[in-house]
Amino acid sequence: MVPTGRLSNLPSSFRAAYRDCVSDFLTADHRTFDSRAKIFTSWCSDDLRGLDDQQCLMILGTYTHDVKRGYNHEKRSDYAPDTIRGYLKAAHGYLQALLARDIYIMDPHHGGTKPRLHPFLGDQLAGRRRWRKPKPRYEPFTVDMFLALDDFLSQGEDALGSFLSHIHCVYDWTRLGVFTGSRLGEYGQSNVLAGQLFNTVPHDVDVPEDQRGQPLAFVATDFTFFDHEYIEIPHTQVFARHCKGEVLHVEILWRYDKSAHNFVRRRYRLTGHSIFDPVDAAVSIIQRSILLQVPSDHPIGVWSEKPGTYRFLKDKEVTKVMRWAVDLAYPDPKHYMRIHKDRIVPHSNRVTAAVCLQQGGASNDEIAFKLRWHLTSVPTYLRDCFQAI
Repeated sequence: MVPTGRLSNLPSSFRAAYRDCVSDFLTADHRTFDSRAKIFTSWCSDDLRGLDDQQCLMILGTYTHDVKRGYNHEKRSDYAPDTIRGYLKAAHGYLQALLARDIYIMDPHHGGTKPRLHPFLGDQLAGRRRWRKPKPRYEPFTVDMFLALDDFLSQGEDALGSFLSHIHCVYDWTRLGVFTGSRLGEYGQSNVLAGQLFNTVPHDVDVPEDQRGQPLAFVATDFTFFDHEYIEIPHTQVFARHCKGEVLHVEILWRYDKSAHNFVRRRYRLTGHSIFDPVDAAVSIIQRSILLQVPSDHPIGVWSEKPGTYRFLKDKEVTKVMRWAVDLAYPDPKHYMRIHKDRIVPHSNRVTAAVCLQQGGASNDEIAFKLRWHLTSVPTYLRDCFQAI
């Protein structure tokens, strides 16, 4: 939480520096924390100074109860326990800052080695966890969906228009995602700030200077191609040499991933499959960006519906195309995939990658390494499927 002391009696030079510091400090997580604290202050508008710990506990417990019932940003009564805990944490932080002391909210009678929330707080979270109906789990993409998209794209009379379309763009990124397990933010755009074309690395002192303002999604230089003798192939030659069968590997760089490691590289080998070939998908992606003359500092998740322009791929376009692929692949509305079509989302690519590796005999450790995940994340994406995907 940002300190709330008065600035008026401080030097003007410090006030300007402080505002600049706060601007850098307020990441998305900090903004969420602060906005939740403001919800608490609107809920309890009285002067709270002078409270003892028991009174603070009473207030926090009652506030948690009201957050569960819908006193929150979205007026929802179905928040998950971790989200409710976030509101509680923000309120607790606000009270500690206001009273300028620690407020103990743990169970004093718990004998375990790990502290536990006071029952007036913890039992409320446990109750939500015990009885909450979980959200439906995402379904993976299936072979039939990719076959249906491939068949559709091969039938068009305008080959170039089809290649540059959002359908082909989604097709290429999702078939590559079968190997990479990429999340949408690695190739597409969502929740872009007003005034920006795409999501970028923040201009922050913690970020290397040459990375500030760079796209979060892949740029062309994140893809490197090699021939059979491991000689690098320039992007301008990749498409022609791929048509001759001379491109063997693509190496992909994840500059900033939501993991413990930045600038991770993974190399993928040509498979020769008509659809599931990471090299073919990557070549297609690079060739589209070349045809659309995408600048080197722009993301390459792009498509076009008219010459001379391009648009960045959005989350809603991925969802729309892949759900349409369900309709193409499974014409019977009573089919399992049609019934659960709303479970097909961009994140389904991660599910697909994990399940493919599992069905191929990979261990959880191998899946975590290949997809650049933390080991504990793997079970989240593994599930029984109605058919081999």
